[in-house]
Order: sequence, then C-alpha cells, then structure tokens
Amino acid sequence: MRFTSSAALLFAASLATACGGPLEEDASLTGPEGEVASASEELIVLPPVLPCLTSSTVLAQPDGATVPYVWNCRKTGFVSTHAVSVDATYHQSSCVDRFVVDVTNIGGRLAKPFVEAAPTYAPTTKSACENQSVSADAWAVTTSTWIYLGTVTGTGWWLPSAIPGIPGFCRTRFYVPGDSGYSKVRVTGIATSYGTKIPVRVGAEILEGNPC
Repeated sequence: MRFTSSAALLFAASLATACGGPLEEDASLTGPEGEVASASEELIVLPPVLPCLTSSTVLAQPDGATVPYVWNCRKTGFVSTHAVSVDATYHQSSCVDRFVVDVTNIGGRLAKPFVEAAPTYAPTTKSACENQSVSADAWAVTTSTWIYLGTVTGTGWWLPSAIPGIPGFCRTRFYVPGDSGYSKVRVTGIATSYGTKIPVRVGAEILEGNPC
C-alpha cells in the first residue's frame, strides 16, 4: 500500500509566487495548461490540477456531481457524503481523467475528503485488489476563497476473511487531510484496475456530533 500527501501550505506558497495572492472561488484560467499572464505579460505555468477549479468544470454525470450534506439527527460520527461515477468514461478538458465532486452545505463541520475505487465487481483475490489504485486532489472554500488541501494516492489493501469460504475485503478508500470551517469541498478522483480506468467513489466524510 502506498500513501502520499502534500501540504496545503506548499500549494499556497506556489500560488502566492505565481499569482500574487489566493485563488478566488470560480476563478478562470486561460490556456490549455492553466497559463496566466502577469503584469509584464510573462506567462507563468501553474500546476495542471488548477483547471479543475474553473467555471467550465462539469459537475454532472458522467463527469462529476454536486452532493449537499444533509443533516440527520439520528446519525453521529463521520457521515459519508459522496457520488459514484456511473461508469469509467469520466473525462473533461478542464479536469482530465477526473471525476469531480462538490460536497456542499457542510456548515463548517469537520470534513475528510476521500477517494475510493467502485468497480462493477469487487475483487476476490489479493492480487486483483493490489492492482487497483486511486488518486485524488481536494480543495475547500473558506468564505469566498479556494484553498488547496492536498493530494493522495493509494493501492488496494487486502483484508483476509476470518471465516473459511468467504473471500476477503479490498480496502481502497484513502483520505486527503481535512479540517473544519469549510462551506464546501471539491474532490477530483480517479480509480484504475491493472492500469485501466474504472468507476470511482468521491466525496467527503462529514463529522456530525448533534444527535436528536
């Protein structure tokens, strides 16, 4: 199992260098690689994930979705709020090979963005499990400004069954470090099996601590 995570501070520093300040919500970028012109007309190439924040990013199946968090007083702890791609065709010019999900109505609750493989048929062997992989990037909105939360990449982790005759379980849910104080979170994810793109589950786990 592999796991990598990048800190929001590093990304914020790169934005400050490239743009001179934070990225505003729904900010538009120009050029296929997210290029923007400075006051001196010099082109600065920003990280390729930035186009996933443009106003042209599609948030509808098969390329994405918007999922509002719905408070339920009978649920406490972390509540999964997510969408699953209808198939493996998710792809758009503004966010290549990523299924894009906005989790809204968070109301400042603690949010943990995640990505998870959602194959049509669950793997039944350790080898098939370990050949599944996922990757995601996540952002959040505080007031009207997008901040970068980080990235995660992982491969399937096989959990053997303790009951004879019952196959084990393949765990592919991986998290981007989150926090509280967000109004919404955007997560872009991809899942593959043996290098081929497969359906993916993308969203965030929202902490609900207010029972009825």
